[in-house]
Amino acid sequence: MDWALAIKIFYFVVALFSMSVVALMLQNPYEASLQSNSIKVANMQADGVISYEINATNTYAKFTSKSVIAYDDYNEFIQPNVTFIQKDRHNITSNEAIYKDNNITFFGDVRYLNLDTNLRYNSSEIQYLMMEKTLLSSVPFELLQNSDKIVGKSVIYALDSNHIVAKGVKGWFYK
Repeated sequence: MDWALAIKIFYFVVALFSMSVVALMLQNPYEASLQSNSIKVANMQADGVISYEINATNTYAKFTSKSVIAYDDYNEFIQPNVTFIQKDRHNITSNEAIYKDNNITFFGDVRYLNLDTNLRYNSSEIQYLMMEKTLLSSVPFELLQNSDKIVGKSVIYALDSNHIVAKGVKGWFYK
């Protein structure tokens, strides 16, 4: 009688195990619904990049970056340092930059310096429109020149003419 009970329990456990296996086989726990646009794969990455924008007679810009990651539709730069040579020489540094559609957007501790007039511009984000040679930002900024200081909410700065248009400004000027 003990053997008969043991065999019944064994068959019950085997039947329970078989039903569990069948139920698990009908499920697909490893299926992930990934959208094709949700993952961006880099085409290339380069470290310690130095690039120049030149023509036959002049150098217009020098661009250095700790790292560059190239994607299909944009490039991402880590710790970029850009010097533009227009009418004056201009330098921009930041933690990160995105180059897309002929524009560069600098992010994180962005610092602009006009190397000829000593105008300094600090913000958390600055966009450089390459065709217009203009800097713009719609986030709070700080402009400094010598001991003068201006803070504001948004700014547009034309590099060729050194013309500044700003909104929401407060200034401190010293002789």
